[in-house]
Amino acid sequence: MAAAALERPDRFRIGKVFNDTFAVIGRNPLLCLGLAVLFSGLPTLVFELWVQPLQASVGTGAANDATSGMMSRDSVISFGIWLISFALDLLLQSSLVRATIEDLNGKQPSIGNCITIAIGCLFPTLGIGLLTILGAGLGLVLLIVPGIILWLRWLVAVPVLVQERLGVLGSMARSKQLTEGSR
Repeated sequence: MAAAALERPDRFRIGKVFNDTFAVIGRNPLLCLGLAVLFSGLPTLVFELWVQPLQASVGTGAANDATSGMMSRDSVISFGIWLISFALDLLLQSSLVRATIEDLNGKQPSIGNCITIAIGCLFPTLGIGLLTILGAGLGLVLLIVPGIILWLRWLVAVPVLVQERLGVLGSMARSKQLTEGSR
């Protein structure tokens, strides 16, 4: 009976995941690179070009006069930058998920379609991302293992959202169902 369970075609195998991942990247290198540059590379470059002059002025002591007022402003700016970075990471994940689904279904993924789908799923993916951070973070604070289990439970919620369009809670529930027995 155990041998039959191991031979199920839907059984999770990490080797197959890695093989499929590198096969998709190998068949679509420009698409994957273009999406990574668009959602990660360019925003990072813009941020670094924006922050560099600010760091130089702090290093010379030119901005040391109003440090107390700048602390709260810097915290708000840092949170805003984190939120934008988080949203861009989710857009990248959603667009790469869409490209992977198209490729594995035998279709040629297009950058326009991947970006359109990712933007259409932005708010639900933000909801999934924030709920995952809160839930897994709380689990990590209480005891480390529950946080890891929750994170693994919701690991495929964004791909489920992109493919099945079940909404935030529906995608998280479906992710729980799909990862059952593989956590």
